[in-house]
Amino acid sequence: MIRVWIETASAVTRAGFESLLEGSQGIAVVDSPGEAEVILREELPDGPEPPGAPPIVVLTDAALTPRALYVGVRAVLPREAGPEQIVAALHAAAAGLVAVPVESSALVMQAAAADLEVESLTPRELETLEMMAEGLSNKQIAARLHISDHTAKFHVNSILGKLHAGTRTEAVMRGIRLGLVKV
Repeated sequence: MIRVWIETASAVTRAGFESLLEGSQGIAVVDSPGEAEVILREELPDGPEPPGAPPIVVLTDAALTPRALYVGVRAVLPREAGPEQIVAALHAAAAGLVAVPVESSALVMQAAAADLEVESLTPRELETLEMMAEGLSNKQIAARLHISDHTAKFHVNSILGKLHAGTRTEAVMRGIRLGLVKV
C-alpha cells in the first residue's frame, strides 16, 4: 500500500484528489506529510526537497524542466490526467522511477546524461566543495587549506567545470545530488 500525502492550496482540490484516489488499488491517502511515501501536488516545488523527502508527483500544465527533476519531482502529468494515469505515476514514483509525458522524455535523458558526464573531483577539490557548501569565500577557503587565494580560486573554477555548473550554488547543489557533499 502506497501512502500518499495530497498537497494543494485549496481544500476543494484536495477533496477532489481524495475522491479520485478513493478505492484505487494500492493507494492510501494519509493525514500528514510525515506519513507519506509519495506527495501529490498541483504545483512545482519552489526549492529542493530535503534529502530523504518523499518523491513528488505534480499535476501541472507547466513545461517540465531539469530544475523540476532536481528538486524532487519524479512524475509530471497534465492537469487533465485521468485516475489511471495518476495512480500509475504514484506507483512509479514510489518505485523510484520517473514518469513524464513522452514529449518530455528527451529532457529527462539529457539531465541524466549531464550527471553521468561529471569528471571525478580530486580529494582537494572535494574538500573545497565541502567548504563552498558551508558558504565560505575563496579567501576563507584559502586560509583554511593554507593555500594562496589564487590556488583556492583555481580549485573552485576546476570544480565548476567538472560539475558543469555556472555558479558556486549550482556546483554545491549538483555535489549534494551526486553525493559528493555531506548534508
